[in-house]
Order: sequence, then structure tokens, then C-alpha cells
Amino acid sequence: MINMKKIAALSMASVMVLSTAAMAETAEAPAEGAHANIVYATSTFGQKFSPFFATTAYDMEVVDLTQALALATDRGGAVIYKGIEGETIDYNGTDYTYYGLGDVEVTQNEDGTVDYTIHIRDDQVFSDGEPMTIDDYIFSFYVYADPTYDGSTTIYALPIEGMEEYRSGMQSKLELLLGTARAGYEANDYFTEDEYNSFFTAFDAAGEAFAQEIVDYCKGAGYNAEDDSVAACAANWGYELAEDATAADFFASMVDNYGYDLSDEGINLETAGTSITDFITANIGEEAMLDLQKGIQTGSGADNVAGLTRVDDYTVNIHMTSFDATAIYNVGLYMAPLHYYGDPAAYDYKNNKFGFAKGDLSAIKAKTSEPIGAGPYVFDGYANGVVTLKANEHYFKGKPATEVLLMQESIDSDYVPGIVTGTFDIAGPSMNDETVRAIQDANSNHELQGDTLHTILVDYRGYGYLGINADLVNVNDEPASDASKALRKGFMTLLSVYRDTVINSYYGDRASVIQYPISNTSWAAPKPADEGYQTAYSVDVDGNPIYTSSMSEEERYAAAKEAAIGFFKAAGFTYDEAAGKFTDVEQTYEVMIPGQGQQDHPAYGVAVAASEVLESLGIKLQVNDVGTSTWNNALEGNTAMMWAAAWQSTVDPDMTQVYSSQNAHGNGTNSNHYSVDDAALDELIAEGRGSADTEYRKSVYKDAMNIIMDWGCELPLYQRKDCTVASSKRIVIDSIPHDMTPYWGWYAEVETLALQ
Repeated sequence: MINMKKIAALSMASVMVLSTAAMAETAEAPAEGAHANIVYATSTFGQKFSPFFATTAYDMEVVDLTQALALATDRGGAVIYKGIEGETIDYNGTDYTYYGLGDVEVTQNEDGTVDYTIHIRDDQVFSDGEPMTIDDYIFSFYVYADPTYDGSTTIYALPIEGMEEYRSGMQSKLELLLGTARAGYEANDYFTEDEYNSFFTAFDAAGEAFAQEIVDYCKGAGYNAEDDSVAACAANWGYELAEDATAADFFASMVDNYGYDLSDEGINLETAGTSITDFITANIGEEAMLDLQKGIQTGSGADNVAGLTRVDDYTVNIHMTSFDATAIYNVGLYMAPLHYYGDPAAYDYKNNKFGFAKGDLSAIKAKTSEPIGAGPYVFDGYANGVVTLKANEHYFKGKPATEVLLMQESIDSDYVPGIVTGTFDIAGPSMNDETVRAIQDANSNHELQGDTLHTILVDYRGYGYLGINADLVNVNDEPASDASKALRKGFMTLLSVYRDTVINSYYGDRASVIQYPISNTSWAAPKPADEGYQTAYSVDVDGNPIYTSSMSEEERYAAAKEAAIGFFKAAGFTYDEAAGKFTDVEQTYEVMIPGQGQQDHPAYGVAVAASEVLESLGIKLQVNDVGTSTWNNALEGNTAMMWAAAWQSTVDPDMTQVYSSQNAHGNGTNSNHYSVDDAALDELIAEGRGSADTEYRKSVYKDAMNIIMDWGCELPLYQRKDCTVASSKRIVIDSIPHDMTPYWGWYAEVETLALQ
């Protein structure tokens, strides 16, 4: 179960990168009566199609198709270092060659600093025919680095030399207003009392609308069938309000929680679709908001970012004071055209002029709804819920085989029926039971791939798991002791053995059981062919294998029970051999499953099966099927002994947030809910984060995962599937990318995608 507060929005580091291609096919004339354009069904656009300010997944799809990144990535999400000439990388036993706009060289210096040298192609033009140079990169970089930049890309957070100095000494009027924390107007040089009062009147109205959208979302999703009050809906978001609470009260609680932080880490983390900034803009008007967002000089600041150096017309160097594992993704930013988004007359690198006035992004924001770039398609307009894209004849991997691509707004439930009737050609519907039945019914063979619909299943960029809080499940209040680890591994051994049966029953082919605490989609995930790979919790207390390949299902259950007994003995419990149970376990353990009281969760059956065996052994495991609010509050408050949840993974497998000791026991970000506190693990996490060597990092993270499993605090459960469905009758199926992944979707090789 995901935390419903975390509504997905894609950032630069996790955006799918359009790269490489197999040999292009020539599109044949469409069948008589069929439309000549490929029609992709998607959800409602926010109409922010700018590479700088797009936030929703659907707007980002338009950005991906109209823009090109300086650095490409492969099917695993790893950066391609030699994109100009092409780099060949194996994926699932097949070699694929990837091309991009640029190359990158990473140099880790002896003093701990790091240099990223990016070199772009010298023969590239934008879709309007204007040449691309490194000045376009520098312009784009300074937009993202601007003190008033409020988009989702966080290159300004990297340890780039001089970045902090460049961004200091300037704030927008909006920031200054919000910085008052509403303590009351005091005379100042930046805004008047009328401006103060007008803004916060609009802020309150926007906040009420923001909260009401969340309430409406909960009602529409059916989370509160018996009680659809504001208080009941707010509870789904983790807020406890009075029974008669209003939407305004709901928003006031958010402000109490986050202060006046409008970012995705602040109030906007709670969004049900529309950002809080958009609601404010709707109240005060776009021109007024643009004026509020302009920078005001409040102190001294540098004229440039010292760490960025223009080497030549096609090369730039970025100097960082320390290594950051995410930097390689962030420096490969979109190559937005200076001549369109900026002002060439305002660009003079040597004199610290970068295409716009520092602190004033209004001209760039004015072009948010009409993008120009170097991607495979050219934006031709948005009208009546349809984005029209036309093939870019200047695309560096060749003009797309399909001349026109239409991206049409629709709703998920209409995706599959729309492809069947010919309204759409391709879509990415939610992979639920209803979708599966609809696909199978449409195909004469009643399979997911047939004569009408072709379905491609891809592992979701995340995974489900069961967790244990070491601070709450241990022996003698010593979470790190061998006895405590044995106790937790006793539980995990029994829980683990029921995963295959339960997950297969719940998901069928839509999910698979995983063995390590990492998404299978990550390049750092251990593979079955790797040395030392093993099933989770498949060895006994002495390190011997619990199972053999010839065991039946019942024999595996019995073997797991015996192995669990061994772990519980090692934990210090007294076992009565004659009675076949432990006689001194007084504590009741609890596992929280957020199944909304309906037992509708893939972990529920796993927990119940294990609890029945544990009860026969004299150990009480209480399975509590709770609502999301109860579950979330317990997790955030570190009161959940055991729980089920799911992570959404980022491209980089850095483990700091989830497993670092600095985030345990309620400290730091409080995101290490396992309370794993291990110096050796911390050292490995730091080593992995501090290296640019992918293979080395992979081995380091494998060692780190072994420590996590040894603590007995996490049981990987499942990797579910996302799907893409295409018309078998209208799309050339072989022109859809092979070996699709979360980072290599249906349009990753869109230049070859063709109609029959």
C-alpha cells in the first residue's frame, strides 16, 4: 500500500530518457478506414510543457518527446558516458547500443573534489533549425540555478563550487512574504501592507481550495464510503481533525505541519493533483504571480557560479567540492534553446550575462505552454484535450517514422476499450483485474498478447515489503545483539516461506517475489546469476540451507517452521520438545497491514499464514488490518512493531534515506523506520554514495543489503508490474522497444514506432 499523500511527480533525476534505437522501420500506409496518426491515451495535462517547469507525469511525457537531454541513459537508468559515438551495454543477455547528445567524463580528484566535463555534438540543431552549442547548456544551467527558480529540478542542491554564493543575497517577493510566517505586517523595503494583506487573503482562499481537492479526491476514490466528511478524508492524509472541521481547518493543519513552505517537500507534498502554487496563481492572476516571483536584492551575492566553466563552443566543465552520487543524473539536463526561452542579446558569458536578468524568469515562464527543443517531435499545439506533435526532421537519431503523434486526454478505464474500438493506438492502463479481463476478452486467444491487443508488462519502479522496527522487536532492549537478530529472523523465516503462494494468488502474473531489499529495476539489484545470490531468509541459524529444490510446498512450510524454531531458541526462548512449543513468550507481537479493514493487501495472507504457525509454537503475532491513517501515524511515530508498505525507488540506489543510522530512532528525516543502527552499514552506504564506479557501487550495495537482511528487519515481498497496451492491428509490434523497463518505455525509441 502506498502512502496516499505521496502523489507521484517526476523529477529530472528520475525522468525517462529517450535514447537509442534499433534499426528504423519504414512505416507502411495505414489500413483503409484507420487513422494515419498514432494516438496515445494519457491523463489530464497540466499544460506545463516546459523542460524547466513541468511537474506532472503527463506533462513530462510531452517534455520527453519534444526535448533532448545532454546525457542519455540505458534501460537500467544508468548514464551513458559516450553517447556521441554510442555505447553498447548488455541487458538480459542482449547487447544494445545507446546514443545521446553528449559525452561526460568524471574525474575524482585527490583533494576530494570532482569534475564533470560534458561535451555535446557539434552538428546538432534544434527543431526550428537553429544550431545547438554549449551556450544553450549554460543558459539552461543558470535557469535551474537562479535564486528564484521554483521548478522541480534541484541541480542547485549539488555541491557545485560557488552555487551557494550565486544564490545568496536574493529572494523573491513571494519568499519574503511567506517568510513572515504571518506574524503580522511590519514596515519593510520589499512589500506594502496592502500587498501583504492581499496576498494572504489569496493564500487562504487557495489553501481552502487545495484542501477541498484532497477531500474530493478521497470521496471519488471511495476511501470513506460511510463517512465522507472533511475530517474523515483528512484522516486518509494522516491528519486528525475535529468532526465538524472544514476544508479551511484542514489547510490550517497543513500550515501548522509545514509552515509556509510551498515546495514538494512542504505543503505541496500533500497535493491531490493541483499544486498549491497553481491555486494561489488562480486567485491573484498570472501577471501578479510572475511579479511576486521576481528576485529582490536583499544582500550580496556572486555574479556567477564559479564551478561552471565554458571550455569551448561544445564543452563545459562543472567542478564540485565533493562527490554526490546523484550528480551524474542532474548535470545531464535538458538542452533548452537559448534563442527561444532566453534572450541572445542578454547572453555574454565572459561578462556574467546568461540570457536573462538574474532573478527574473518571467520571460521563460511565459513560454511554459509552448515548448521548443531537440527531441523527436515538435510541439504543434494543445486543443480540446489533445497535444499534437509532428515529427522533427532534425532529430539526431533520424526523423520519426510516424509523422504525427497525438496525445489524447482520457480516463484510465477507457484506455483499453478505446484501443479496441480504434480511438487509441497505445496506452498505459492500471494493471488491475478488470484491465486483465478486458484485454483477454478482446483477444481471440484470451491471452494478454493476441490479435487485437498486445500487452507488455514491465516491473514497477519500486517494491513491496514487510518491515520490523528493531527498537520494538528485540531481546533485553539490545536491538543489535545476535539474540535480537535471531528473534527477528525467526519471524522473517516463517513470513518468507508463504510469499510465493500468497503473492501469486493476489497478483497472478502481475507481480513476482523478490529476494533483496531493492527494486529489480535498479542496475544495482542482485541478479539470480550473480555469485552468492540466494532466496531471502533461506538459511537456518547455523547458516545451512533450509530448502532443497526437490521439496514440495508442504515440505517447505515444515522446513521453515523447524528453522524458525532454531532462531527463536537462539533468541533465548525456552522450547518444550514434548509439547512442540515455546513456554515463556509473554509478549504479543503486532503486524499492521493497511488493508482498510477489507483484508485487501498482498501482505495480509502472508502475515495470517505465519501467525497461525507462530500460534502453534506459543508465539502470538496479532495481524491488524487497519486504515491508512492509523498505519501512517504508527509508522511515522515509530510505534509500529511490524508493518507492510511499499517503496518507490529512484534511479540512483543510494541507501542513505532509508537505512542510514542518522535517520533512525526519530532522528534526521525519521525515514529509517527499521531503526537499523549499524556502523558497518553506514560505512558501506557512504562508500557507495562516494564512488562513481558503477560496478564497485553494485558490490558495495550487495554487502550493505546482506547486513540489512542479517538484522532481520526487512522482508522483500513483491515487484508488481506496470503495463503498456498497443493495438495489434494498427501498430507494428516489432517497432515497440524490446526489453522495456521503467526507464525505457514505449516511446524510448519513438523514432522507429510505426503504423501498419
